[in-house]
Amino acid sequence: MSPQNNFWNKQAARYDASISNHDARYEERIEQFSYLLKPTDVVLDFGCASGEIALDLAPSVKSIEGIDPANAMIDIATKKANDRNIQNASFLATDIFDLRLEPQTFDAILAMNVLHLVKDHDEVLYRLKSLLKPGGMLFVETPCLGEFTWWKQKVILAASALRLAPFIHVYKFGEPEAELMAHNFQILGAGNKPDQDCRACIAAQKPTE
Repeated sequence: MSPQNNFWNKQAARYDASISNHDARYEERIEQFSYLLKPTDVVLDFGCASGEIALDLAPSVKSIEGIDPANAMIDIATKKANDRNIQNASFLATDIFDLRLEPQTFDAILAMNVLHLVKDHDEVLYRLKSLLKPGGMLFVETPCLGEFTWWKQKVILAASALRLAPFIHVYKFGEPEAELMAHNFQILGAGNKPDQDCRACIAAQKPTE
C-alpha cells in the first residue's frame, strides 16, 4: 500500500463525517452539477473518496461510478449506497489507469479536489480525456497551494515531506486551466475562489472531433 493510500485509509471515517455535514457551499455545488448534468449521462467520479458527492448526484444522471485507491473510502461509499438504496451508483477501489475503465465511456467526469494530489499530471489528464466521449465534460475543483500564505504553505509541505500528509502539487491560480488547455480541452468556465481555501473551479469540454 502506498503512503498516500495508507493516509486516506486512516482518514476515511473522519473525512466522511466532515463531508456528510453539508454546508451551504456543498449544497450549492450539488445544485450546480445537477443543473449541468443530464438524466442520460454516464458519469465517473475520479477520486470519489467516501462517495457523498456521487451519491447526491445519482438521482440526476443515468449512472455514476466512483473510483478511489483507498479501500476504506470505497467501503464507506458502498455501504452508504446500499443503506440509501441507490441503484445507479457503484464504487471501485482502483486508480484512473484501471483497464476496466474503457475509452470514450463517460459523458462527464468529476475531478473534485484530486488533481493536486497526483504527480503525473500529463498522464492523468491524457487518460481522463481518453475516457470521455467526444464533447464530454470534465469538472475540476482543486486547491492552489501556491496562493496560500507562505507559512501555511510551509506547514503543509513539511507535513507532506514527513508523510504526515499526502503528496501535494503546488498550483498557482491559472495553472490548472492552462494544463487542461495544453491537452486541448475547451474551457467553458473557470473561476478562482480565494475565500474558499484558494480553490480553482473549472468546467472543460473534450473536443467533438
